[in-house]
Amino acid sequence: MRIRVLEPEGFPEAAIERLRTLGEVFLGKPSRTPEPGVEAVFVRLAERLDAAFHRTFPDLKWIVSPTTGLNHIDLEHFAAGGVEVVSLRGRAELLDRIHATAEHTLALALALLRDIPGATAAVREGRWNRYPHKGNELHGKRVLLLGYGRIGRMVAPLYRAFGCTVRAHDRLGGRVPDELRCRFPEALAETDLLSVHLPLEPQTRRLLGAGLLGLLPGHAVVVNTARGEVIDQEALLSAIEQGALAGAALDVLWDEPDPVTPELRARLAALGRRLVVTPHIGGFTDESLAAVEAYIADVFIAAVDGCD
Repeated sequence: MRIRVLEPEGFPEAAIERLRTLGEVFLGKPSRTPEPGVEAVFVRLAERLDAAFHRTFPDLKWIVSPTTGLNHIDLEHFAAGGVEVVSLRGRAELLDRIHATAEHTLALALALLRDIPGATAAVREGRWNRYPHKGNELHGKRVLLLGYGRIGRMVAPLYRAFGCTVRAHDRLGGRVPDELRCRFPEALAETDLLSVHLPLEPQTRRLLGAGLLGLLPGHAVVVNTARGEVIDQEALLSAIEQGALAGAALDVLWDEPDPVTPELRARLAALGRRLVVTPHIGGFTDESLAAVEAYIADVFIAAVDGCD
């Protein structure tokens, strides 16, 4: 078997050695395209996997992605072509031990409320003046978790540790404990910080549109470490520009892996401290990469062995 690891940075050497028990392993993007003979590719989130990608690897049989969200993969196309997708979706035995995204959620909330990016940039430019960077405390904020799956359950105690009042809503109502349950969407009107933790599915795409965002108080902020398409991005940016919302902290945007157009870049710059954006790094830590890459390599090897 010929296997290509498209994003080898941080990929554990031990996992690469285990993959070599199946055949040849190539690291990085191919020097020429198309690349016949490659039967398996390991990808993260830097590639959009569609028909054009498939033409690069015409003999592809396996796609291995150490992610839970799969909106970067045209699942229908590859299913029709007989390509099997191996991912982390539903693999609770590993995911329950990965805390990176939950921690990044709190980091984003604090960065937004305390203008940490702006203050850091000012010092780097030689300015030592605290007055432009007066912020707000997380303590005492009324937090609504939209989605109470794995990440929602992880961030709830983190917000509470900062002294927040936490409530939650999930489309699967039985997942939310009684002490956190609330009436939705009515609870939006009494929310200071909306923390989004929904998977991207047909029923959640653009779920947070102008209507629901408009129920939030003008001082409220939105934190999203789930998927960009869960929120109507135009509606969110417009609400912040018009002063209907105080700000947002986002680790995800629409149209990844190339989400930043010249127009969007200009709008992000104009919003200044009211918007904090990171390039989908919520789960991107040394610890999480080492764990998930090694795990998904073993899952793939077991799947291949099972097909023999």
